[in-house]
Amino acid sequence: MLIRLDRDVPLQTQLYDQLKASILSGDAAPGTRLPSSRALADQFAIARNTVLMAYEQLLAEGYLESRPGAGTFVGAALPAGAAPRPVAAIPAEAPRAARLSRYSERLRSLDIDSLTRRGGLRYSFHYGTVSAADFPADIWRRLLLREIRRRAGKPYLYENPQGLPELRAALSDYLGRARAVRARPEQILIVNGSQQAVDLALRVLVDPGDTVVVEDPGYSGARLAVEAIGARLLPVPVDADGLDTARLPPPEAGARLAHVTPGHQFPTGGVMPAARRLALLDWAERGGTYVFEDDYDSEYRYEGRPVESLQALDRAGLVIYSGTVSKVLSPGLRLGYMVLPPELVEPFLRAKQLTDRHTASLDQAVFAHLIRDGHFERHIRRTRRRNQRRRDALVAALKSAFGPAVVIEGAKAGLHLVVRFRDIPAALAGSVAEAAALRSVGIVPAATGAAGAEGGAGFLMGYAALEEPDIRQGVALLREVVQSFRRGGAA
Repeated sequence: MLIRLDRDVPLQTQLYDQLKASILSGDAAPGTRLPSSRALADQFAIARNTVLMAYEQLLAEGYLESRPGAGTFVGAALPAGAAPRPVAAIPAEAPRAARLSRYSERLRSLDIDSLTRRGGLRYSFHYGTVSAADFPADIWRRLLLREIRRRAGKPYLYENPQGLPELRAALSDYLGRARAVRARPEQILIVNGSQQAVDLALRVLVDPGDTVVVEDPGYSGARLAVEAIGARLLPVPVDADGLDTARLPPPEAGARLAHVTPGHQFPTGGVMPAARRLALLDWAERGGTYVFEDDYDSEYRYEGRPVESLQALDRAGLVIYSGTVSKVLSPGLRLGYMVLPPELVEPFLRAKQLTDRHTASLDQAVFAHLIRDGHFERHIRRTRRRNQRRRDALVAALKSAFGPAVVIEGAKAGLHLVVRFRDIPAALAGSVAEAAALRSVGIVPAATGAAGAEGGAGFLMGYAALEEPDIRQGVALLREVVQSFRRGGAA
């Protein structure tokens, strides 16, 4: 074995690395006796402890073995000539193709990154971001410290995968008051945001090849999750009143699940009226289809009180209600909840437990305090007023900048608008968004296909993360971009 030591590099590390490399390369064959620790230390004029620590590490990893009264030897169990090559000896080569499951192969073909793609733009109208200034940081910090003190000296253990009992009890009361949801604490499952809720519903209820109804246009996270598991998408058009229930497939078609946003259709902003809600529930009951009610931001309604949930009208027990704190507190918290029909609690609980054991318990505890102490509903009232001012500022700025050339949809609720420019072809929406990004303005092309849309390039424009002066400045820059485009092409 050839060993060279550099006095400027830790000696123990060098000795370990070089001995290991000699073993792996076959230079030191299995069964070879190594010099004693004292002899090797004398040979290189280093401390014996340095040699002993290198030997001990190699012994622990199985490269060496100690034989009492005989010395230290290269492990006899290492196969001669078949040991792995050292990393430095591996030639550069193209990576080997991974052997993936069908699920993974489907994921590779989907634009999963679009769910979280956010530009670091000065005037970002991207939907899904909220203002950091709106987060109740002082209250959250105080409640968090109180919870940490309460747990002082107690072990942090695995928790109930269904969620903390105190949070489920608090949510049961809150959802009954705010959304008319009929939910006993034992029906509530705490999840890591609404996307996990969608994923769990598909895992538990849908097999590859089954049919899932989705809104068209609709939430891309639901569509992607359906495609990923290998189910068949059945898009149903929406109009100004949300999902067009007259265009649902026949009940006997056997759809396993329908994903809907009746409280505030995403992305068009329509609110499903009572007649359609009842028609949807009747269709579900006749076909035995579960309905996933994605109630993602209905706390923010600016004309009248929030409409009651679809689940409040369900008498057949087929509605799975899902909510999240991503839009009312912060998407970084990863807190959401599901209200399940009783017969689904156990299978969903098993799937949740296998996925991640449980949602972070400290955040659950703080959220429970926030609800019980009244802070949560006060926070919603405060942010509703702020977001209404932001919405008003965006609507006024768009009308001032574009006049009759702009069509604004979905302004009655939520945290975004659909904005359409009549004098720009829909095919140019992507080019307009790219040009806007160069001016530090973030907008997202809206999905096409909504019945009743007035044509032209459409965009989602969120306003919850910007203050009013920035909204006005961002629209002014957007006006310059839009003026450079003409119907049929860019200037």
